[in-house]
Amino acid sequence: MQRCTLRSIPFYLGLLAGLGTLAGAARLRAEEPPPFQQLHCLKYAEGRIPIEALAPGAKPAGEIDVPMVICVARRPGQVIVLDAGYTDEEFGASWGIATWTDLTERLAELGVKPEQVDLVTISHLHWDHSGGTSRFPKARFVMQRRELEYAALDLPGNPFVKNGFRIDETIDALRLKWDGRLELVDGDALGWQPGLDLYLTPGHTAGTMTVCLDTIQGRVCYSSDAVYLYRNLAENLPLGIAVLPTEMFESYQKIRRVLRGGRLVPGHDMEIFRNAEKHGFRSVSDRVVAIVE
Repeated sequence: MQRCTLRSIPFYLGLLAGLGTLAGAARLRAEEPPPFQQLHCLKYAEGRIPIEALAPGAKPAGEIDVPMVICVARRPGQVIVLDAGYTDEEFGASWGIATWTDLTERLAELGVKPEQVDLVTISHLHWDHSGGTSRFPKARFVMQRRELEYAALDLPGNPFVKNGFRIDETIDALRLKWDGRLELVDGDALGWQPGLDLYLTPGHTAGTMTVCLDTIQGRVCYSSDAVYLYRNLAENLPLGIAVLPTEMFESYQKIRRVLRGGRLVPGHDMEIFRNAEKHGFRSVSDRVVAIVE
């Protein structure tokens, strides 16, 4: 055996440090959660509205069916819901939304109980995407700081810009923040959690957020209302509600880029339920589509 001398001590100390670093890195890799293994989107209500309300300039004109959607992503030890939906059935009906069912019923189709949900991402503070936070009693929430500040402090008092906002959802978000259950992000947050990227994609509202997931079947991005329909992106058609029109088109470009060849789930497109296979999904029922399984 080689005798250790004073001259060789730095070598052995360096070797031990290197081995410690490798062991630490291996430990971190072992503790990192795997990619998401399941992703389903649930239609809990639907309405019929003019396509002009979603994509001005789209041809042919006429009415289309529009789903109200939440998505559920799962991997060992974690359940994430993308958008909180809404619970005010009467208010939804005033917008022409029918066949509403409670979110708990839809989650039950996947064998998920509301109290099992760990995290809910809030894309924006319109009533149909953030009005159901009360259904998730143990979840934490995340949204863009810009969205909450805009809704709470900067919302101009004109009907067009206020369209879709209510004081109720803004107060609920402030209460969640007060209770320590809401985290606010400033702009893009790549790797906010392992396999979970958050992007600021304004236009529809000031702080609309797109969520991208790394899954066992590749990358999937849920744009929510940054893109209502596949046609918005494919034909560069504007959104029916866009408080920041210039930023809306910039966000279209950004979403195309951050997809990285993955699959997109837009906010209100019945295509994902009626033509699931065309988009690489699988129809489970008229209300459930498997994006990843």
